[in-house]
Amino acid sequence: MTQFSNTSPIFQREEVLREEYHPDNLPERTDEMEDLHMSLAPAARGVGANNVFLHGKAGQGKTAAAKAKLSELQAHAEEESDHLDLTTAYVSCESHDLSTSYKAASRIYQELTGNSRPTGYATDVVMDMMFEAMNEIGGTIIIVLDEIDTLGDDDRILYSLPRARAQDYVEDHVFPSIIGISNDLQWRDNLSPKVKSSLYDDSVLFSPYDATQLQQILRRRAAKAFRDTKLTPIDEVDADGVPEGTVVEIDQSGQEYLFQSGVLTDDVIPLVAVLSAQDTGDARQAIKYLRKAGELADKHGDDQVGAEHAREAQALVEREAVVEAMREMTTQAHLALAALTALELSGDAPVRAKPIYGVYKSVASRIDVDKLGQRRFKDHLRELDMQGIAEGEKVTAGSIGGPAWEYQLQVDTEIAVEVLKDTARFTDIDFEHISADRLNA
Repeated sequence: MTQFSNTSPIFQREEVLREEYHPDNLPERTDEMEDLHMSLAPAARGVGANNVFLHGKAGQGKTAAAKAKLSELQAHAEEESDHLDLTTAYVSCESHDLSTSYKAASRIYQELTGNSRPTGYATDVVMDMMFEAMNEIGGTIIIVLDEIDTLGDDDRILYSLPRARAQDYVEDHVFPSIIGISNDLQWRDNLSPKVKSSLYDDSVLFSPYDATQLQQILRRRAAKAFRDTKLTPIDEVDADGVPEGTVVEIDQSGQEYLFQSGVLTDDVIPLVAVLSAQDTGDARQAIKYLRKAGELADKHGDDQVGAEHAREAQALVEREAVVEAMREMTTQAHLALAALTALELSGDAPVRAKPIYGVYKSVASRIDVDKLGQRRFKDHLRELDMQGIAEGEKVTAGSIGGPAWEYQLQVDTEIAVEVLKDTARFTDIDFEHISADRLNA
């Protein structure tokens, strides 16, 4: 008999708590949505949308805002089909590794035509194919480039697309524009002046959510995701049925709702909101904490999701994030991690950079990788520190008068070894042997 079940005592629609779910309503982003609306408004009049840049940290609703507003514009276009010919295309630069203008143009071509991505052509040819596809489609064409900073300093397509009409890359009946989305607040500042001036007519900043806003977002999601949980407009509830302290102002209009749940304890959503607000103000992170808390309650066979599940979920998510960061590091960063891990196992940590560098060179020789100089190697130790994988602490002055630093792991050595062993180059490295050699030395 299978242990799987098609129902959960905790969840009703847990997909609402997953990253791919995008709500149609973003009341905490009313001002940003209005700014985006103004950028898209010219398209409704048939003269093409403004180019607009949406920026802010991850999990602030940028992608959801773009998709919701474009959906609204698409609905308008269907009503006004005689006056507005609209085509939209969403392209995730990071998911498809669109690190060059060639790759971006070929992906846009694929989205617009439904054909396979062109390969084996020069960049000029692929760009021409993209513009020719626009000519065949005609009308207003809005391209969303999510994680646009993935393109790095290859800004050719970012210069060509906004100037397509001015440079006669497209015909007079075509009005292309870009919505660029980025989590990198500095990326736009590093663009060349000619690209910066032509790419973005408008810019919208999405600031981090505060704890109150995160609570409102979580309650709306929870009402759909969990069993025995609902939001009821306050004017639909009998006055005698409103417990003190349970009224929640949920939208900018001032409409108040009663939030009730037989599955979530009263302190779960406030706790999750505070944990996320104090960290990043990231709604995606807060929603993930809440989902994981529900999964843990389900796993443990508990009837309710409580604060203890939320705190366990936070620790679990943070561990997963660190492990993922460790897996995605470069070979040289992995070598720095391997050296520090070996010294942790030998009991030497916290340890200064020079002994770590010595072990690093030994491991680099074993896996036949070029060795960095000590100065460049220290950059990788600082990288481990910034990612929360290791901790660097300034101690006493060094031998030549500069600051000296000691490093130690911030993750379990078992986790570090597991991640490194899953990396092809480090599969055969015996960390216990390296540690024993260190102890013998």
